[in-house]
Amino acid sequence: MKAPDAWAEAGRAGRPITGELVIDAHAHFGHGPDFPIVRPTAEALIASMDRLGIRCSGVSSIPAIFGDAEQGNALVADAVRRYPERIFGYLVVDVGYPDKVAAQLAGGRAAGFRGLKVWSYGARPGLPYNHPNYAPVFAHANEHALPVLAHVFGPELDELEAHIRHYPRIRWLLAHVGSAELDQYLRFAREFPTVYLELCLSACPRGLVEQLVAAGLEDKIIWGSDAVFLDQASQLGRVLFADISPEAKRKILGRNAQKALGME
Repeated sequence: MKAPDAWAEAGRAGRPITGELVIDAHAHFGHGPDFPIVRPTAEALIASMDRLGIRCSGVSSIPAIFGDAEQGNALVADAVRRYPERIFGYLVVDVGYPDKVAAQLAGGRAAGFRGLKVWSYGARPGLPYNHPNYAPVFAHANEHALPVLAHVFGPELDELEAHIRHYPRIRWLLAHVGSAELDQYLRFAREFPTVYLELCLSACPRGLVEQLVAAGLEDKIIWGSDAVFLDQASQLGRVLFADISPEAKRKILGRNAQKALGME
């Protein structure tokens, strides 16, 4: 008989996780252009966090990733100011407008952002990660040893590989593991000490968390929800009820992110 698993027990009982560090490394707020989002505010996100026992969420704004960096980053900066222990801010910069980037990076540091979010396509045609406009963004992250959360769906991994090799002080969170090219995600996590695999994914493939742990990567997996696009509770359940050890859950749900985000 297996020993009791407090993580799964809390989930089955509908109780918040207590006595443990839980970090959502991939979250958002703000309105999006494609479909309505109910209560897309910092307060709604924090209410969800309180209900589930999540201590901190790493947030980039939906308007920023869809092309309005100024308005979107202002939303996150305001939340970081008001909830500094609960909101970890990812800055989004206008890589399509290189004349803006230096000022946006400097302003983000002054406003308390502690990481960068990159997404290679959005409301307007985007730029691949190997486009030269990304060079000052990643150089800045490397200079200040910042984490970079990178939206990845398969081929984008190839575009990032040269940057991962060139900028060793960046901790890379490769989002949506399992979306495509799983073997590539696994290779990156094994080959590069600075690479972590982030879990949020609407498809929720059965057994993916167990597969990643069985591959020896429990120290490289980071939990994220993609809230408020997705619900934190459903994404949390993927780990709470996974057939892995409580210690692996402890790492995936908080300890690995604490290290990758520089929150130790």
